[in-house]
Amino acid sequence: MLAQDLITRAPVLVHREATLADAVRRMRDADVGSVVVAEKEEPVGILTDRDVALHLGRGPDGWLVEDVMTPTPVSIPAEADVELCLDRMEEHGIRRILIMEGFTIVGVVSLDDILMHLGYLMGKASSLIRAEIAPHFAEEL
Repeated sequence: MLAQDLITRAPVLVHREATLADAVRRMRDADVGSVVVAEKEEPVGILTDRDVALHLGRGPDGWLVEDVMTPTPVSIPAEADVELCLDRMEEHGIRRILIMEGFTIVGVVSLDDILMHLGYLMGKASSLIRAEIAPHFAEEL
């Protein structure tokens, strides 16, 4: 499976000079756990719900996104395999990775997205096994 197959929505972008409050509203309104910080649609950082939580109460209400964001977000090409997603996440200690087509951000894949897909695949495999085994139990009864 390719990384691009796990993208569920377009990335939510904010500018680095947006206020933290504006970025949090964007995250809430889009129902996402992160926003990509971009300049001219090129990623310069990522702001996650965890970044926000770690900075709350540590300073003035006027924080800007650039004060809190994680700079230079990790990215992989859209046609990369999901295993590369996991390898890069493990290597960098992150839960979200940008998916790129050239210099264009096409999405963000989170560890949760990967786990949801694995759960779906496990369910399908389980159904196949049940369908294969059930007739054998019926014969024994």
